[in-house]
Formats: sequence, structure tokens, C-alpha cells
Amino acid sequence: MAEASIVRFTDSSSLQDLNTAIKGLCQENIQGVLLIACVENNYLETQLNKILFDCQLPICGGMFPKIIYKGKNYQHGAIIVGLKVKPDIVNYEALSQIDDQLSDYIENNSQPIQRHKSFIIISDAMCKVSEDFVDHFYNFIGSGVTSIGGGAGSLDFVSRPVIFTNQGIKGDLTQVIALPCPLINDIGHGWDIADGPYLVTAAEGHYVHSLNYQSTYTFYKEVIQNKVNTTLDGKFFNQYAKQYPLGIVSIDGEILVRDPIQTNFSYLECVGNILDNSMVYLLSSDKDKMFASSQQVANNIAQQRPFNNLLLFNCISRDLFLESDSDHELAIIQNTLSETPLIGAMVLGEIANTDNGMIRLLNKSTVLGVF
Repeated sequence: MAEASIVRFTDSSSLQDLNTAIKGLCQENIQGVLLIACVENNYLETQLNKILFDCQLPICGGMFPKIIYKGKNYQHGAIIVGLKVKPDIVNYEALSQIDDQLSDYIENNSQPIQRHKSFIIISDAMCKVSEDFVDHFYNFIGSGVTSIGGGAGSLDFVSRPVIFTNQGIKGDLTQVIALPCPLINDIGHGWDIADGPYLVTAAEGHYVHSLNYQSTYTFYKEVIQNKVNTTLDGKFFNQYAKQYPLGIVSIDGEILVRDPIQTNFSYLECVGNILDNSMVYLLSSDKDKMFASSQQVANNIAQQRPFNNLLLFNCISRDLFLESDSDHELAIIQNTLSETPLIGAMVLGEIANTDNGMIRLLNKSTVLGVF
């Protein structure tokens, strides 16, 4: 495993505090800087870019709805990680402009990392081809690799620059951070099938237009009405969408969660693609199931001791679902692995290898990695 990183944490939104931490770390024996910051810090872009330009070491990371430090979540602040291993970083930029040429673009730009087997992947969650990128990247890089990561951005779903690079803060890209050391991950979600299956009769990318030949919004509302045995009004989506996601079941029984995030009262927009003519299910969970899932993830990782770096990408919708109990889920992981500080982010879509080895975009999941 890699030598323990040097970690600095601040709950301040101040760019001066961020700059001081970065400069201090760069005086240490480190080989790269990983930044995990809150998007609500509202850093002034021109001043932030100067800090990033001035950094003489490879710099990477993103801005997220919340950050995680030692078993607690924060809406403001930053985690500054001094990596003791040299990261090889590729920023795949302007992805939405090359959608139909992703495969060639990835192949032509991946030479610096193609021999690596351990990856942290941070995507701009508002980029509509981020999942297509993950699929094409896996097809290029092949099996036998391990990845963890997630989507950067804000819960207002407004597109903005959210990925840290040595060339400034950028958007519409996916950043792949290759590590020259073993990386081990585990994933879980705690969601079960509540109803279905339903036939997807019209879908395009993230947008599901109809299920069982009905408007997705109307069908989804009727199904949930039957579940909760209550007549729902037009405001039901904000209350119930976080409780009843959709799910795709693979041949081996693995559930891939798809989180509905927006509607125009006709289609549902999900975090992640759903294919035409596929079958989807209604999923449900509760707090105890989520806690149990996170405990199992932590137990599985505990079997990989010793390790020095513990990095968590947890779905922001788990935080919204658990509400005041969100820190309890994080404490479960931290207490199980108490010898190593837990750092990470609440993300908009998680990225990791599933049981069959494929790198996938996940939803409502816990992705925990050690290196």
C-alpha cells in the first residue's frame, strides 16, 4: 500500500486558508495534491485559478455538495491531501463536444496512464456524456483495474467549472487520476426491489419518457400512490423520489440504482442512462438497511488491513434520505476503520468497479477505497 498521505482540513470557505494549506503541503515530501472542496464555498474563480496556476506539483480533485472528514459531513470547507505517490493525471476536456468520437478521443489521450491499474475518476456531473465516458474508458483500459470516484457539482444542477487542474478550475470534463500503487474498493447501497418490472418504452440517455407505454411521470406517481396508499399531488416528486429510485437488474442479480432527480411532469431525468426496451424496477430502502450496507462495506475493507489512505465517495442522495442521521452512517465506517482518518465527498453519482469488474456509474451508493 502507499505511504500515508498528509491531510489538511479546514471548515472555512476562505481562499486564503486554502492557499495557505496548499503552500504548506508543497513544502513537505509529497508528489501531488488532491483537493476535495465544497461547491458552496463559492470561490472567486479568478483568484482560485491563480492558486492552481501557481502550484508546482500535479493538482487534481473537485468541488462537491458536501465533503467528509473523520466521520462527519461539511457543507463548507476543503480537504487538502498531499499524496506521497506521484499521480499521473489526464483531463479529458470538452466531452460534450465530442460525444460521437469518445472512443477515439480516449484512446488518443490515455497513453500516460494506460499501464496503470488503479484510478480515481472525478467527473463533471452536469456533463451529459459522463457515463458514456466511463463505459468507453473501461472498454479501452480493460479488465483487471480498480477504480473509485464520483461526480462533482451542485444540487442546483447548474453547470459550472468544478474540476481542479493545474490549468485552472474547469467543467465539461472527466479527470482520471492514475495511482502507481494498489487500490482496493468495496461498494454497497442497501436498496431492494419494491415493485416491477416495467418496460422502458421510450428513453434517451438520462431521460425516461415512458414506462409501460405511459408518461413516466404519470406512471411513477400512480405506482408510488399505490405503495403509500395516499393520493399524491403535483408536489409529490420532491418528497418521494429520494425514497423510491428506479433500478436495473443484471443477469447475475446485481441491482444498478438509477436516481430520479428532476421532472417536467412528463419525463423523469435520472443520474445515469436508462436504455430503451430495458426493464426497470421500483426500489425502496430504510435507514437501517442503509446503515447495514455501509457496515458491510466497512467490514469488507477492514479485511484488507494494513492500509494508510481511506477515501469515500458517498451519494449525496443518501445524505438527503438519511437527513440528521447522515453522520451516523459516516461514523459507522469511521469507527470500524478508526486507525485511518476517513476523508471523501458526497457526490452526484459514484464511479467504481461492480462485482463483474466493469467500471460503472452508480447512484445512491457507497464507494470506499483504500490505497
